[in-house]
Amino acid sequence: MVTMNQGHEKKGAALIAITHRGVAAALQVSENLMQSHIFALLTRSGEQEVGDAAVTWIEPPLSAHVEHILAHHDPVIFFAALGATVRLIAPYLRDKQTDSAVLAVDEGHRYVLPVVSGHQGGANRWAGQVAELLQAQAIITTASDAMGLLPVDILGRDWGFVVEADRDTLTRMAGHMVAGLPLALVQECGSWEWRQAYDPFPAHVQSLERWEDVDPERYQGLLWISRREISECMRLIWGNRLVVYRPPPGQGEGLAIGVGCDRGTSEDTVEAALEQLLKDHFFSERDIKVLASIDVKRDEAGLLALARRLDKEIVFYSAGELAGVEVPNPSATVARHVGTPSVAEAAAIRVAGGTLADMVVEKMTFRGEDGKNVTMAVARLTGGAAERFGKARGALFLVGLGPGDHGQLTQKALSVLRDADCIVGYKTYIKLLGSLTRGKEVVGSGMRQELDRCMEACRRAALGQRVALVSSGDAGVYGMAGPTLEMLFASGLMPRVKVEIIPGITALVSAASRLGAPLTHDFAAISLSDLLTPWEVIELRLAAAAQGDFVTALYNPKSGKRTTQIERAREIFLRFRNPKTPVALVTSAYRDQESIILTDIEAMTAHPIGMQTTVLIGNRATFIRDGLMVTPRGYGEKYDFQAKVMAAMAEDEDDRGGVGV
Repeated sequence: MVTMNQGHEKKGAALIAITHRGVAAALQVSENLMQSHIFALLTRSGEQEVGDAAVTWIEPPLSAHVEHILAHHDPVIFFAALGATVRLIAPYLRDKQTDSAVLAVDEGHRYVLPVVSGHQGGANRWAGQVAELLQAQAIITTASDAMGLLPVDILGRDWGFVVEADRDTLTRMAGHMVAGLPLALVQECGSWEWRQAYDPFPAHVQSLERWEDVDPERYQGLLWISRREISECMRLIWGNRLVVYRPPPGQGEGLAIGVGCDRGTSEDTVEAALEQLLKDHFFSERDIKVLASIDVKRDEAGLLALARRLDKEIVFYSAGELAGVEVPNPSATVARHVGTPSVAEAAAIRVAGGTLADMVVEKMTFRGEDGKNVTMAVARLTGGAAERFGKARGALFLVGLGPGDHGQLTQKALSVLRDADCIVGYKTYIKLLGSLTRGKEVVGSGMRQELDRCMEACRRAALGQRVALVSSGDAGVYGMAGPTLEMLFASGLMPRVKVEIIPGITALVSAASRLGAPLTHDFAAISLSDLLTPWEVIELRLAAAAQGDFVTALYNPKSGKRTTQIERAREIFLRFRNPKTPVALVTSAYRDQESIILTDIEAMTAHPIGMQTTVLIGNRATFIRDGLMVTPRGYGEKYDFQAKVMAAMAEDEDDRGGVGV
């Protein structure tokens, strides 16, 4: 039995160039590879100008240097002919478990060929990356890679999976995979991200949840990703038809990350520490369910930024709460400074609801370029913590529908509505969505039930659903964004819900677009609804807007029960404006029932006005001409528009050889 965790303890890539063209190509590749070094053969023309690149110029013959380069670098990329590459490396090849990945790039830089260790050593993958950098073609000849099959011997390698099987079994199972014989794959744990490269699975590979569900008579072999021990029953049934893969501890499970850091640690340093932690232990950000730290870090900007970026809740504990947690690495120095012998380890265990036995990664210390230190530790969520934090975090999208016409919806709004599990909103607005609600759970309600809609949307999002709460216009302009956010904060649900506000075209903007250019100078928007705002306050705002000569948009001007407010608004504006000041009454802009009436302050209430009407009152300079409403910005007073237009037309005529006007 052999246990393999693939990878080489060697330095970064070596790029070997023997011509000036090869050096140029090597430089191009090296710029995009971390930890790469160029070895260039000295020619009669001497060294080339290579800027700041790491280049070692070597004396001929090249064969005298190959053994050393192969022993210390992986991969090794030859910018040379395939035949020459093979002859140079042949004396030093041992086996595919230990040989460096070797590639050859032709002189024309059109092809990248994996030479050895293509599959297990990663040369095939490197070939794809190098080919992309050179805009070349990778020539892959390994059967499983060329056919897009699951690589039995290195399955999950990039995610830290350790393979348990003898070489004969691996060879046999790889042969079955290439031959198309039926195989079963059971994944019980670990990251599922490796599957993305093989979606969909080959037709002859069946994915199942438990090995006990696999019929051994039907399948030629079993690929088993598990942390369970191999039972005697399993050995008896599968024998040498079984390959086992062991994911790293904690991978694919709900994890809690405990974090400690120096005061003033930058966001970049905290991010770099997390990146190193994930890389070293083969975790994914998806494994992280919650962050935790000591309460003196509540205002630590770098830590809070990490939580926001991960979209995860962060829980803070007092020094006393952390001091009572048993940890593997208590520190007297830490205790003197913050009152507890551990921050990262204790916070991780405490928020995970576990004990010392649930610690997956002990304290890791990272020092950033800013000289600040970050400590991180990882614990496995257990019991109630797994129930609380382990569930997928719901999402609540506050979607502005604009005027209601699908053509006026933003692309982001369309995308969110299509991806939502549930759509919540006022029945009239939901009807405007038409086919966009197909296949969705829809919760519609009537007027004055907006708080019920908010609560239902918040509740569903807290349970893990993707919920779209819709408003006409923009959700943040007399819409549902305000009450929803207030409710989330008041209920304590905010940490469990991801909130995103999707902007929409407001009624004000929709109306203005149908009129011309009424808003090109300062303007105000005022709602005449006194259900939530005292009328005395609304009157003060109306008077201020009228006296300040703002173009003014009146929302909610009139309803079946509220009929006097629009009359009072008219009276207030007549105190400060000319009775003939232009007014536009735009009802249901961009909808089938659209109505546009151009009038003035004196006559505006003689026309039909309802809840779907937006009233636009112009300022002293606003005018109506040829059916368009325009509020000048002041350009006409500064520039002679007529002279400019005439001059431009004359130039056009001259350019065409005609006679000017």
